[in-house]
Amino acid sequence: MGNQAKAKVLLVADAARSSHVAPLVTELRGSPLLEVEASTELDRLLDLRGVQAVYADWNAAPLTQAHARALSEFVESGGCVVAVGRTLTTWAAQPTVSGLAGWTPDGLTVSSELVLTPADTAEPSFRVRDRVHLLASVPPGAEPLLLTSWHYTPQVVAYERAAGLGRFVYVGLGEDPAAYAEPGFRRLVGRSLHRVAPPAPRSVFGVGLLGYGALGALHAASIGSVAGLELRAVCDHAASRRDAAATLGVTAYADGADLRGDPSVDVVVVGLPPAAHTDAVLQALDAGKHVVCEKPFALSAADCDRMIERAAANGLSLTVFQNRRWDPDFIALRNVLKSGSVGEPFYIESFVGGFAHPCGYWHSHEPISGGAVFDWGSHYIDWLLQLVPAEIATVRSVAHKRVWHDVTNADHTSVEIGFADGRQALFVHSDVAAALKPKWYVLATGGAVVGEWRDEREHTRGPDGELDETRILPTDLPARIVVLRPDGDGGAHRERLSLPRRDRLAFYRNLAAHLAHGEPLAVPARDARRTVAVMEAAMRSAREHGAVIPLRV
Repeated sequence: MGNQAKAKVLLVADAARSSHVAPLVTELRGSPLLEVEASTELDRLLDLRGVQAVYADWNAAPLTQAHARALSEFVESGGCVVAVGRTLTTWAAQPTVSGLAGWTPDGLTVSSELVLTPADTAEPSFRVRDRVHLLASVPPGAEPLLLTSWHYTPQVVAYERAAGLGRFVYVGLGEDPAAYAEPGFRRLVGRSLHRVAPPAPRSVFGVGLLGYGALGALHAASIGSVAGLELRAVCDHAASRRDAAATLGVTAYADGADLRGDPSVDVVVVGLPPAAHTDAVLQALDAGKHVVCEKPFALSAADCDRMIERAAANGLSLTVFQNRRWDPDFIALRNVLKSGSVGEPFYIESFVGGFAHPCGYWHSHEPISGGAVFDWGSHYIDWLLQLVPAEIATVRSVAHKRVWHDVTNADHTSVEIGFADGRQALFVHSDVAAALKPKWYVLATGGAVVGEWRDEREHTRGPDGELDETRILPTDLPARIVVLRPDGDGGAHRERLSLPRRDRLAFYRNLAAHLAHGEPLAVPARDARRTVAVMEAAMRSAREHGAVIPLRV
């Protein structure tokens, strides 16, 4: 992808709207397929040489005839115009523009939460609070892109219409600038703009799994459920796992070289133990494959750098399977902190563990897993760094080996992260914790948030008619997220948040969109590199008996 020519996109927004459009500009500039220019000058439309697409969010001065003529000529000759929010209302006074659109908007609804359904049914619905123009059917020659229901009647919110050699795209959302915070909205407009870029080499990308262990079935099921991806091959040294993979109707290899040499495989998912990640990723990149690497990305930041540099040099995509970024409790926690409703968070604790013998799998063997910090920290420290995206200043860790001497991981480990802006984060993993701490404990300037572990049981009825009870591991359930706000008298009001539905396909849906449409990766490799740098510093600190390790990432 990195060697493809870029398409030029011009984003035009009036001064009052430009700050709202800024996050979209940043996101589009992360695409390897687009060159993006942002302007607040309407006269920039008078010279569109070298531009392939115009994105407009304009609610100020109307177009002149010269502007309208320039846009019409641009579209007729093959360009694409994406008009968002009230842009068409503002510009449709010029018959030339209303002719491109095929209609003239008239009459906004009241502000309301809308359930938006993409016409591409492979994409999930999403919700936005906004005001829109009602359009019962698309104009002549147009195809719907986004639908909603208003008074039990289907309405078109976005459509695409051919005009001459080009296209006019109307997106009714965006009157409320909060729409820009909704990924579904950004995905819609981003894909319309990416259509002007050189086409991706394939509309369906073949995927090969290197390693078919404990999570192999999860990867296979997710890939098989996402449009644009197709599982083509599996490689594993164990014959029993190859036999299991063969039941999926794909080729099963015993040698990684055979998987890398398979021309039907465009993407390799590296699902080997962590100590083997770096070599496997480099070999796949050198074979010309895009790569998804299981977490943790690697056991050192230097190895992360090698993989990132090799991917960039080869013009290939590289990401890390941080699938738990879509855990319902984390999303609820992140959203409440991002909303500012409890003020600014300044202290965050996270905990996982209990009092039980560690597993006998490689996860408990430090030379392979990297240790408990890498094993569980690949989730928890990634979460912490998502919640506090500030520059890291220091890392300190203390590890205890007191009970489970038959495994090499520490029994109890704490990792303290100090940020350059003074905020603090703490991660604790323990296999000797008979008393559990909350999964999350967040203090903020206007309240707090706690993630409470759940103690629940599964019940089944035996052949004698009596109920059997099995404890569900707390880590198998999303935590209860409770928001606490001061009541003004030394106590606190408690609000338990409802959790969003788990989206198990989000990671691979993003990967397919990235490969086919150039959409930004949800998990850039440099994000995962930052997490590895913290975990590596923590392991060094623990070896040095809790020494404070300076770190700037």
